[in-house]
Amino acid sequence: MKLLVVDDDEVMRKLLKEVLEKDGYRVQLAASGEDAVRSLRAETFPIVVSDIRMFETDGMAVLREAKKAGGSTAVILMTGFGSMEGAIEAIQEGAFDYISKPFRMDELRSVVSRAVKQWESARARQVELAVPRFEAAKQSLLGRSPRIVEVYKTLARAALSSSAVLVSGESGTGKELVARAIHDNSARRNHKFISFNCGAVSESELEAGLFGQVKKGLLAEAGDGTLFIEEIGAMPQSTQIRLLRVIQDGWFRSADADEPRRADVRVIAATNKDLEPLVRAGKFREDLFYKLRVIMIEIPPLRDRIEDLPELVNYFLGKYAGRSRKAVSHVSDEAMTILRGYSWPGNVMELEHAIEHAVAMTGTSVLFPEDFPNEIARRPGASQHPQEPAAACVPPDSLEDIERAHIMRVLQDSGFNKSRASEILGIDRATLYRKAQRYGIDLRGK
Repeated sequence: MKLLVVDDDEVMRKLLKEVLEKDGYRVQLAASGEDAVRSLRAETFPIVVSDIRMFETDGMAVLREAKKAGGSTAVILMTGFGSMEGAIEAIQEGAFDYISKPFRMDELRSVVSRAVKQWESARARQVELAVPRFEAAKQSLLGRSPRIVEVYKTLARAALSSSAVLVSGESGTGKELVARAIHDNSARRNHKFISFNCGAVSESELEAGLFGQVKKGLLAEAGDGTLFIEEIGAMPQSTQIRLLRVIQDGWFRSADADEPRRADVRVIAATNKDLEPLVRAGKFREDLFYKLRVIMIEIPPLRDRIEDLPELVNYFLGKYAGRSRKAVSHVSDEAMTILRGYSWPGNVMELEHAIEHAVAMTGTSVLFPEDFPNEIARRPGASQHPQEPAAACVPPDSLEDIERAHIMRVLQDSGFNKSRASEILGIDRATLYRKAQRYGIDLRGK
């Protein structure tokens, strides 16, 4: 089978060719989006693996050309700048998958293998796969770590469906943002998005709020839109039964009406607790649980995607510096180290409040540790001021010298096995190739 690999990075192109040819594929390379488009117009490729960010003709243009040239072509997009908007656009334009760099080669090989199976199946049925197009969502979620990119891909696919969704995650992770992103990219986006928190009201208020009593309930108000129910685990069983009927049958009865009402509403529920123990304890209905989790999205806590923290910090810094009309440019290195080491029990919401506090408290253009709330700035091991410079001493080797020596030592210890050396160094093979090129290291060991 012949694959087209598109990337304007020569090192990455050659590495992908080497890896994929070892798996038995024939690989044609394209050094730009323009080259890829010409190749796609000349012949049909079952699989296309393309970078997104390229000069002039980008990966999205390559994707569109591939879908136009051959409807069953599976396109895998790669990017070092993963975002929710990018994932949504890619999936809804018809991409088979969307991978955030850096990635493990085993991960790419697995995605390519799945793409091949899909292409073979589609060809056997002579079915062309078509995906409806929607507008990209407003900016809401941030980050490009592998775990948050998985969230982007799942919500993009959820937006193409009308099934119920269960969003789980600790408090402050952004469950409502996920629900809004699904709604804003779905066929219901021109209808209402209604949010309701089960944990904030009494049982009688919950029933009246959802189904209506003196005034119209939220189910009727949502109409053909989306009803987002927060803290679904706090919903009493009597209400659970009524909600199950709405999801299953599309009808509900309010206290002020004799006849049942139609409810073509999409339900997205959220929980910060594991519902399965509640199901086993008989506190949450099993049938409702399985009806809600047709599509399950688990949002990782901030501590498990700490590599996204700088991007989040910069976003909130820009937001609150703008609101306060303060010329705050960045966070000091020491403060960023403290932010990275903090556990963030309140997740992204706590980070946002911390940045807002720091911007309000600072009197300079840089945020220092003392500008942040005490529980963050004064955590054990966090110093309040930079250390005094050390006395004059022999200048150490440069970071480049140290890094080159370390890479050479690892390569020698691994017998110049590039896969093993990459694993030990904690980098992918493309990065190893670039560093070797930069430092003049011969990866053949000569």
